[in-house]
Amino acid sequence: MVLGEIPTTRVSARLQQSPGHLIRVAQQVHTRLWSEHVGADLTAPQFAVLLVLALEPGADQRTVGERASLDKATMAEMVARLVRRGLVLRRRDPADGRRKLLALSQSGAQAVREATGGVVRVQRVLFEPLTPEEQVEIVRVMAKIARLEPAAVAVFSDARPILDAQRAIGYLIRVGQQVHTKLWSEHVGAELTAPQFAVLDALELEPGADQRTVGELASLDKATMAEMVSRLVRRGLVQRRRDPSDGRRNLLSLSPAGQDLLHRSAAGVAEVQRLLLAPLEEEEHEAALALIAKAARL
Repeated sequence: MVLGEIPTTRVSARLQQSPGHLIRVAQQVHTRLWSEHVGADLTAPQFAVLLVLALEPGADQRTVGERASLDKATMAEMVARLVRRGLVLRRRDPADGRRKLLALSQSGAQAVREATGGVVRVQRVLFEPLTPEEQVEIVRVMAKIARLEPAAVAVFSDARPILDAQRAIGYLIRVGQQVHTKLWSEHVGAELTAPQFAVLDALELEPGADQRTVGELASLDKATMAEMVSRLVRRGLVQRRRDPSDGRRNLLSLSPAGQDLLHRSAAGVAEVQRLLLAPLEEEEHEAALALIAKAARL
């Protein structure tokens, strides 16, 4: 396996047709690649903020947040952290004391330059399973799903000297994931998260499967899966027992309460998936799912 290559994994047939699940897994792939090629000193949303400021020095905090697709609270917390690190300069607008104007410090400009090579490598590896034509198409599709304002798209289109916008697929996936999270909150609620639904869905399809297999079907790593199963067992939604033929393996199945919650959530989940693809024409759906699945290595 070459550096940065992400292994292809399997997923349940139903989740393969779920745009929200595919986008979540693509985001996991992007996060892993970011960790390998950029590191922990600068997160992807932080880089987006610094990139916007490199292109629009002196922009107000609200505008920068909109360009970087960050909500008000997240943006305020992030800017405070970047100011403390000496990467961003902040001052009150002399014409309007309620507005905060932002600019890159010299250290911030250097951070953008140093991170750019790694960011470009992330986008390149993320794109590797796709043909050049598919790369162009997935950018178009994800921009629609992400509901990006023209101004936000324009910022990244103007970023060619710093970062080829056609390779900013990681940014589009992140924003698409934000859209999915918002829709999930509105139509499914807090009783069941999207990854938890994936586990329950996998168990309905493969009752009695071992924990590792269910984690693979739900696209969850070993540590996340172990923690999630413990939580679902405590809530009485999943039943867990040792495999009598191998004491190291846990076998899982849905409890009646888990099956009931899965079925009660199904209509809301279906609405989330419908709305997520709503910006696309219906005849585009199948091809869009196939493209996202490729980027997610599924």
